[in-house]
Amino acid sequence: MKRNLLIIVGVFAMIALLVVARQNWAFNFIPFVLIGLLPAGVACWKGYADRFGTWWLYGSVLGIIAIIHVTVLPWRRA
Repeated sequence: MKRNLLIIVGVFAMIALLVVARQNWAFNFIPFVLIGLLPAGVACWKGYADRFGTWWLYGSVLGIIAIIHVTVLPWRRA
């Protein structure tokens, strides 16, 4: 869980630096990062918390496909 928090803090720190530097493409980047959190959160909930960063990247790049993929993903047993 600490690694997931570090990933989230790192990405938001990078976005904050881009916004402070007033890069115009930073505002196009923010929605993709937020959309990527949806499949990553569902995967975490289903027991795939060890791959949070991978699911976040997958959801950011291929949003709707990642949401469908994580929906049909089987539950991981503890």
